[in-house]
Amino acid sequence: MIWKIKADNFKCFEHIELELSNLNLLSGVNSMGKSTLIQMFLLLRQSYERLEKGLYLNGKYTNLGVGRDILYTEAKEDRIKFSIESESCCLDTVYDYNGATDFLKQTNEFSVHTKMSIGTLNLFGDGFRYIAADRLGPQSSYEKSYYEVWENKQVGNHGEYAVHYLQTHEIENVENECVLYDGEDNKRLLKQVERWMGEITPGVSLRMEDYGHSNRIGLTVHQAGSMGADYFTAQNVGFGISYVLPVVLSLLAAKRGDLLILENPEAHLHPKGQRKMGELMARAAQGGVQIIVETHSDHVLNGIRLCAKNGKVDPELVRLYYFTRQEIQKDGEQRTVPVIENPILKSDGRLSFWPEGFFDEWDKAIDDLF
Repeated sequence: MIWKIKADNFKCFEHIELELSNLNLLSGVNSMGKSTLIQMFLLLRQSYERLEKGLYLNGKYTNLGVGRDILYTEAKEDRIKFSIESESCCLDTVYDYNGATDFLKQTNEFSVHTKMSIGTLNLFGDGFRYIAADRLGPQSSYEKSYYEVWENKQVGNHGEYAVHYLQTHEIENVENECVLYDGEDNKRLLKQVERWMGEITPGVSLRMEDYGHSNRIGLTVHQAGSMGADYFTAQNVGFGISYVLPVVLSLLAAKRGDLLILENPEAHLHPKGQRKMGELMARAAQGGVQIIVETHSDHVLNGIRLCAKNGKVDPELVRLYYFTRQEIQKDGEQRTVPVIENPILKSDGRLSFWPEGFFDEWDKAIDDLF
């Protein structure tokens, strides 16, 4: 599990250093650095998969352009540095700057301080999954990939293999006991997915249909209380089910030590569904999964807070980071610099302090109304 990440001269950050735990929630106003932090992990992962010493700016997980697009604008040296620490490994990498290329060479200052290989870092292991904000919406059919689903255990960065993954692994038991749905004795993946998805659409049942040699697979959905016993195509039941399926599936399939990076898991969910998503993430983290999530939802946060109050997650396993900016005087000029605040979650669900702008629009709206 990653304990700490540091970076120098990367995009909006001259220097950033964050301690991580099991569940790490990134929030803040747009363009404040949340996505930049996630891009650090994605760049290192996609470069590791290419098996060459260097930083690939465009690839499987993220596309950032060329060197001039990622160097901190006021960098004092033409180098970008990353450092990742875990309980067994410390990885330090330095990359020479070249503004015109999409590949930055790694210098001889590369070093690993470890008793084990860097493959032991969950960022580079088999248990890594990334679910992007722009997930696949309802489709008449979905892709199949035996390589991604069987060998890599992936649902796809955009959820494109989620239906195939569910069909392939539906009878396997969920390993993480902490995420098992309360009151459901059946531990099989399909049943657990249906019960958690039922918090979004009550009484939902899922059925996968293989389309044979077309290398496509269909998803049909039945909702309790609907007329007859018909299953409807995903296109006829709204965005919520298709958009959230890869997120729920990834959280239920994750094992202790795995790393999940999730962007806006609340998209297309109603408030209760968002809160239950926060609960599911908290319970997965309690079971040893490491999660880095970017969210704009106070309902997701409240789901996590309620888990702390109800004893379903140890608050020590939760890190809350609020990304904002502040004006400072530097070199005789007024400048704006990124600032990261870190309110602490307490066992009763309260926070140690409430930063200005941190999920406070509800209170501001109430004040304006009354």
